[in-house]
Amino acid sequence: MNKQIFAGAVIAAALGFSAAAHAREQILRVCFGDTDAPRADKASGKGFDMDVMAAVAKRIGRTLEPVWIEQEPKMTEVEKSDLPLPDLIKGRCDAVASIPGVDALGGTGGQVELSKPYYGAGFEFVSKPDGPADLSQMKGKTIAIQFVTVGHMAMQALGLKWMGSDTPEGQIAALDAGEADAALVWGPALAPLKRAPHAGTLPMQALRWNQHVATRKSDAALTAGIDAALAAMASEGELAKLMQKHGIP
Repeated sequence: MNKQIFAGAVIAAALGFSAAAHAREQILRVCFGDTDAPRADKASGKGFDMDVMAAVAKRIGRTLEPVWIEQEPKMTEVEKSDLPLPDLIKGRCDAVASIPGVDALGGTGGQVELSKPYYGAGFEFVSKPDGPADLSQMKGKTIAIQFVTVGHMAMQALGLKWMGSDTPEGQIAALDAGEADAALVWGPALAPLKRAPHAGTLPMQALRWNQHVATRKSDAALTAGIDAALAAMASEGELAKLMQKHGIP
C-alpha cells in the first residue's frame, strides 16, 4: 500500500512538473526598461516594442509577459549599461528587444544570440522649418546635443559648435527657445515629444543602428520562431504600421 501511495505521489509530482513546464512554454517573458517610452513604459503599459513582442508571441503560440527592469529615466540610449542583457542571461526573461547590434553584446560571454534586424534607429537631425536642412549647413551655428552620447562625441569630432542638455526634452526646448539652431536627438525619443526629424534627412552611418531581439544562444528554437514572426510582420506591413503608430522615425 505504501509503495502504491509512493508511486502515486511520484506520478502526481511528475504530472505537476509537466503541467508547470507546459505553462511556462506558453509564456514569452520579455525584459523591458520601465521608463523607455516610446518603446516600453510601465506606467502606461504601452510601447512600440511591447506591441511588437505581443504580436510575435501570438504568432509563435505564446502570450507576452512583460518583465519590468528598473532603470534611470532618460538614460543614454546606446550605452551597453542600458540593456537588461544580464537579466536575460540569468533567465529572468526569454528575450530583450531593441538591441543595437553585436557591439552591444560585450560582456555576455557568447551566451546571447540576436534575431535578424526588425527596425532601425539613430540620432536624428531636428530643426525649425526655416532652419538648417542638415549637418552640412551647421558651420557657424549651434547644435543641441545630449551629454555623453554617441551623438555628442560625433559633433565634437566634426568640430561643430554645440550646447549640451541632460535630456531630449532639454534639447528641443533649446531649439524652440532659439538657443540652438538645430538638435541631434535620439530618434525614438522624438515620439513622446511629438517632433519629427527635418524632412529628407537621414542619420549619418555612424549614428544609426539596426535593432534586434536578443535571446539566449541555448534557445535556438525561440530565436528561429522570433525571426520567422518578425519576417512575416515586415512583409505584411505590420512593423511599419506599429512604427508609425508610436511615432518612431
